[in-house]
Amino acid sequence: MKTRHRHVTHPGRLALLTALLIGCSQSPNPENPYANGRSYPWSDRLEAVGSDPYASGRDYSWTGPSVNAASEHDHHGLHAQGIVAGDNFLSDLTWTAATNAWGPVEKDKSNGEQATGDGRAISIRGQTFAKGLGAHANSTVAYALSGQCNTFTATLGLDDEVSGRGKVVYQVFGDGVKLYESAALTGTSAPLPISVNVSGKNELKLVVTDGGDGIDYDHADWAAAKVNCTASAPTSTAFVTDLGWSSATNGWGPVERDKSNGEWAGGDGRALSIRGQAFPKGLGTHAASTVTYNLGGQCGAFTATVGLDDEVGGRGSVSFQVFGDGALLYDSGRLTGTSAPLPIDVNVTGKYELKLVVTNGGDNLDYDHADWANAKLSCAVLPAGMFTYQNIANLPFSVFEAQGRVVNGKLYTFGGFDSQKACCTPTNRSYVYDPTANTWTALASMPDRGATHAGMTTDGTNVYYAGGYVADDSWTGQVFGSRAVWRYNVASNTYTRLPDLPVERAAGALEYLNGKLHYFGGTNLARTQDTAEHFVLDLTSGATSWTAAAPLPNPRNHLGSAVLGGRIYAIGGQRGHDDRLVTEAYVHAYDPNTNTWTQRASLPRGRSHITSLTFVLDGKILVVGGETSHLAAIADVTAYDPATNTWTEYTPLPSARLSAVGGVIGQGFVVTGGSTDGTGWRATPKR
Repeated sequence: MKTRHRHVTHPGRLALLTALLIGCSQSPNPENPYANGRSYPWSDRLEAVGSDPYASGRDYSWTGPSVNAASEHDHHGLHAQGIVAGDNFLSDLTWTAATNAWGPVEKDKSNGEQATGDGRAISIRGQTFAKGLGAHANSTVAYALSGQCNTFTATLGLDDEVSGRGKVVYQVFGDGVKLYESAALTGTSAPLPISVNVSGKNELKLVVTDGGDGIDYDHADWAAAKVNCTASAPTSTAFVTDLGWSSATNGWGPVERDKSNGEWAGGDGRALSIRGQAFPKGLGTHAASTVTYNLGGQCGAFTATVGLDDEVGGRGSVSFQVFGDGALLYDSGRLTGTSAPLPIDVNVTGKYELKLVVTNGGDNLDYDHADWANAKLSCAVLPAGMFTYQNIANLPFSVFEAQGRVVNGKLYTFGGFDSQKACCTPTNRSYVYDPTANTWTALASMPDRGATHAGMTTDGTNVYYAGGYVADDSWTGQVFGSRAVWRYNVASNTYTRLPDLPVERAAGALEYLNGKLHYFGGTNLARTQDTAEHFVLDLTSGATSWTAAAPLPNPRNHLGSAVLGGRIYAIGGQRGHDDRLVTEAYVHAYDPNTNTWTQRASLPRGRSHITSLTFVLDGKILVVGGETSHLAAIADVTAYDPATNTWTEYTPLPSARLSAVGGVIGQGFVVTGGSTDGTGWRATPKR
């Protein structure tokens, strides 16, 4: 018998159930284990609700989807829980209910046999997937989305462990309504990518049926299954239950909106009630619980009435805590089930993150159903894109045409043209900027005498760069292209060579999305041709070579790029070089699910030399500085909103800057170098 993924039960009861299942089930025929109608039914719930369900230290811990809430890692989608840019893999979340016909549903493995964790790597017709759910018809898995997610995506198919046999139908439900149903898929069907709109849905339910011919061999994968979610900062006074949280964890099933915590399922709470006082709005939680909201610095006060819900009959003890930007702003002290409703009013002026925490009161979590009743934020819209700039420490050496990315709140810069040598010679010098200490520290030198004009990206742990101008053999000049691809590991301060690009390239863009590197645009080795080619390296599968993907609709070099909402954006750039260049205003978005580019609203004016000056802040793509013609630097800071497909001008830089390096730090950004300068600034929002 497999151990449940969510619930804690008594060891003796689990051992007894395990023994009963093992004793009563037949051992599968090793040569044909999935035939003859065999099933090994499983549910993630082993015990019924008794007369006193909240005692004896039981908990049914739950983690909800995190959302893109304007963290400093938004460019590559890293959240505190390691979730990609609003993309939450279901195998990293906690389901609210699950049933399966052949042992437990598996996370990031095929269904396997009857035991927990006995599946293999998920594989559909030879295509492997690092993430996903392994199920077997008939199966149902449910998740609480709390109305915060937009899209569910997955790749469907029968796992290769059943050797091309079986037949199933996949169904996706939102709030009980069927949103998608596949045709019958067999073990020889190709992997089927799907995208389902789940906007506003509170419950997502994934169902696999047996295709009408019985359950033999029906090991069905929901490969790379994930939901894309967003949580915008409030723009006016609002109850928190009318907003989307950016993350949530809870000790007893999902956090409930406008209901008490209830049991382990979504939506099973009652009317909120504290010592006989009823409340129409609020959060129902259970210790230990944390619910986080994105405020965007736009709110002044958080108010609520806190206490233990009457559904626990006057029992339990908890403490309510309110944090703003990581600092404790309020602590209720210990409240019990007999404590009167406690009104609270907490100043959150200028805070960007609100965190509501319930602890167990120092005893245990029995009966700890805790209400944030009538929880409300008082907010007002602040002008978007208003920044103040402060000087930061100069780079140790001024640099032009360097590359860089922010990782873990620090800015890493690599290479560029060497200011200590005659033009134009790449350097291998690399540095990291610590904004807390306002200092630069040297890193291990880049291999092969460094590079400039390389595409660069990060997965939040490593920095990757590809192509670029490299130093000649005498290290007194440059070669206008390279096939080399490198990975720099931040933790170990080391470089590792990866598979080469198919051809020499420079001045193109590199982005990381869903375990793959995408290189696109740039120029050829002779600098006689702007290229539109698009190459992909699958890091997840350990690919040893790059493959071709849909090319850019128009070739260009020195472009900017970013990842937002599961799409890759190619922004601006130029055709030609030096005094014959022509800047471009084109913007295109690449959808990896359809392998297509779509034209979006153009920049207000053409600009290039923005490769390391394009990043995501507060759900928008910022393009900072650049040039409009050869060496005509600009100070523009321009933001693209994908929701409205519009561009907005923000507070410009203190002075014009091209080919600098920048990235998001905290709620603003830093810019350094460029235009043969070693100075820089930190931008912070006006409050």
